[in-house]
Amino acid sequence: MTIRIINDNREFEEFYDINDNSNPQEYASELINKFNSTLRPGEIPRELVAVTVVEQHSQVKHDHDWKKQNLITISRGNSIYDIMQCSRCGITGKRYGLGGVVRDSKYKAKIYGTCEGALSQLEKLREKKPFKMPTKW
Repeated sequence: MTIRIINDNREFEEFYDINDNSNPQEYASELINKFNSTLRPGEIPRELVAVTVVEQHSQVKHDHDWKKQNLITISRGNSIYDIMQCSRCGITGKRYGLGGVVRDSKYKAKIYGTCEGALSQLEKLREKKPFKMPTKW
């Protein structure tokens, strides 16, 4: 979005990644209105000049879409958590309290930070997995 500082006519751009189905124009207007309603002494109000959709990502490239897997929150020792799984790529993690999800240790590598990375890494691992002969027939 392009923003102008009122009484100064300086313009600048800000970029936002909106992960839901929000209308970009409404989202930008609400953002500017919220900023202007919380001005501190000495801050100058801003106005919205234009909104441009630069790029739309496929759903796979976004952050994980975590879904709770257990019905009741689990309490083990001093830990209280929910088991979470991404509905897009399938990796798992735990959510402690109301904070963010901590990926399980087998998904701790940086590549698992987005669904796109996780899916590509999981595919590579499937291709490398050697066939293991069963010991009993």
